[in-house]
Amino acid sequence: MKKRTLIILAVAGVVLLLGIALAVKAFGDNKTEKDGYDTYQVKEDKPIRVTGKVSPHTIKTYQNNSQLGDFVSVQVEDGQYVQQGTPLINYAIDSTQRQSLVDQVNQAQAQGDQNAIDKAWRQLNRYDGQVNNSIYATFPGTVSLQNSENVGDGEAILQLISDNPEIKTTVSEYDLDKLNVGDKVNVEVNSTGKKGTGKIVKINELPTSYQQQDSGAAQAGGAGAQVGGEEGEEGGASLTTSNPIQNSPSGGNANETSKYEVVVGDLDFKVRNGYSVEASIPQDTLKLPKSVLTKDDHVYVVDKQGKAHKVKVEHNEENDTLIVTKGVKKGDKLIKNPDSKVQDGKKVEVSE
Repeated sequence: MKKRTLIILAVAGVVLLLGIALAVKAFGDNKTEKDGYDTYQVKEDKPIRVTGKVSPHTIKTYQNNSQLGDFVSVQVEDGQYVQQGTPLINYAIDSTQRQSLVDQVNQAQAQGDQNAIDKAWRQLNRYDGQVNNSIYATFPGTVSLQNSENVGDGEAILQLISDNPEIKTTVSEYDLDKLNVGDKVNVEVNSTGKKGTGKIVKINELPTSYQQQDSGAAQAGGAGAQVGGEEGEEGGASLTTSNPIQNSPSGGNANETSKYEVVVGDLDFKVRNGYSVEASIPQDTLKLPKSVLTKDDHVYVVDKQGKAHKVKVEHNEENDTLIVTKGVKKGDKLIKNPDSKVQDGKKVEVSE
């Protein structure tokens, strides 16, 4: 009986010792994990996401210009793509009108009067410019016919749509400083799912609130002041000036966040004008929490072997966040709240 008791006690003791050993091991593992340093993986800032619509860079409307002569016909078809310099409209032009201006140039040159020569050349150049601007394609693009029969003076005959579509969108003042002309933009067409890329070609200096004010000022000053050509100039067209000035313009509602127009161009895929798109502008900015920085502006980078390497970091500060300019790269694992136990080149325990 006594021997059986001893055996039972011995077995119980062994079980107890095993239990204690397992508990110590578990506690030790937990302690190692708990005592390991937390880390932060360097990553790029989130992309800026915007929406917008595709629109042509330029649309030119060709109107019936009776000063050249009677409108005869259009020389192109609807939807036709044309190169710069292609004749678009046919007028019954009175050739004697230009010849008269050429004769004035010749007469002025024969007389040797420089003022008369300059004046005659201005009249001739103005006439030629009017002809070229009213008849020929001034840039490559696609023709959209508006009216080709019974066109009244000043009425639209056709439109020329440039072949370099753009996307106009807006960004808030909080994102504006993150953008630069030339930045890459990823674009996706909402209706078709088609994807492509472009780049920022323009960032407006003034917010959209100023543009609205400018529009109102332009309408108010639309009457403008007419400055006639030199008196007695044959064929001289009067010039209208309308250059409104705003003194101390308002920046809009003080409680509203300002928005700035951004134009995305140089698209590497074809997309129809008017389509809605979503775009994302990647950000290569690297941000770090202050907790990874030592007092002497260093961080500890942990390599794949678990060794810590002390690295100097150059940075700017923005809203309690460090904006890295030099020192670390995307994907680096940094030790948070490093203390004196962390040694350069030595292995370090990190929590997972």
